[in-house]
Amino acid sequence: MKRTLFILLIVTAGTSFSQNNRPKTLIGNDPEEISGFGGVLFSFTPIDGDLSTLTGGGGAVLFDNTFFIGGYGLGLTGNKESEIDGTGYSSSFGHGGFWLGYNIKPDDLLHFGVETKLGWGSITTKSLATNGEVNDDDVFIFNPQIFGEANIAYWFKINAGVGYQKTIGVDNIYFDTSDFDGPTFGLSLLFGWFN
Repeated sequence: MKRTLFILLIVTAGTSFSQNNRPKTLIGNDPEEISGFGGVLFSFTPIDGDLSTLTGGGGAVLFDNTFFIGGYGLGLTGNKESEIDGTGYSSSFGHGGFWLGYNIKPDDLLHFGVETKLGWGSITTKSLATNGEVNDDDVFIFNPQIFGEANIAYWFKINAGVGYQKTIGVDNIYFDTSDFDGPTFGLSLLFGWFN
């Protein structure tokens, strides 16, 4: 009997010791607090005065179901066509980069959050007559948003947000910065493991 009590005491002490002596970490002590998601992204914004749609995707690592950091890519659906001095041009636009965000009360069925996309992209313009490239701009995109999110299932969320897109580095005879700056509406279908 004493031997059984002694073994039980050692096992209990060892278990307590291992639980209480985990190293302190910046993000959390449990591996379950780190998860991830990916999804389909849609962005609606005025470009050159017309409402335009960009589609793409992204993915992120999710910490404690609140803060996330990842990457994204978006491209203009269809090209923008214009005519200057009787010559037709077609322009494409796309960007990708870092995707950062924070969920507020993510366990609630409906909740809010903030996010931003920081990316690099290009505006490429071709002549419709020759299909030759006449201009290629490298640009930087900054797009902060406030979003609302619905927990549809433990593995699926729908996210809708509004924000403002700022484009830096437009150096193009066909466009200027104001053609790509403006309000944005985003819609995301997110799939993953949300703890």
